[in-house]
Amino acid sequence: MKYKIFIIIFGVAFLSIINANIVWAGSATVSWSANTEPDLAGYRIYYGTSPRTGTNPGSATTQPLPKCGLCGYSSSVTVGNVRTYTFSSLTNSVTYYFSVSAYDTSNNESAFSAQVSKLISALTADLNGNGRINTQDLSILLSYWGSTARPPADINQDGYVNTQDFSIMLSQWTG
Repeated sequence: MKYKIFIIIFGVAFLSIINANIVWAGSATVSWSANTEPDLAGYRIYYGTSPRTGTNPGSATTQPLPKCGLCGYSSSVTVGNVRTYTFSSLTNSVTYYFSVSAYDTSNNESAFSAQVSKLISALTADLNGNGRINTQDLSILLSYWGSTARPPADINQDGYVNTQDFSIMLSQWTG
């Protein structure tokens, strides 16, 4: 039993040392309903920090809509025949816009899905503003524990500094 406890404590300490200077960027997961065409080959996700400017990125010659390439987005990624995709390393405090298209085995591409957007949140548990969530932030949170005066340690802004704020801090922990 002593060895298990030592390994766990050593592992946590080791991870804290490794992560000490890492600032995690934001992420967004995009998911969509399946296309039911029998010749479906996969999907492309178009994204960027500006809303799209058109409706048809495609290569399909049968589309009556004018083709617009990236249509105002800055990038696209071909994800194959899956129905969910996670973007990582997105810039905090920036809104990203996403649309999905389907393509078939002849590489004909559909019009866009509805556009969705997501504001990538900054590290809300960074109470001292140094870009990391670590023991200094935990110390600040604990100094306000139980407070109902809406102090800065009220991460979820529900009016209380409590276990919910602590849980948010742990989920963003960088060491």
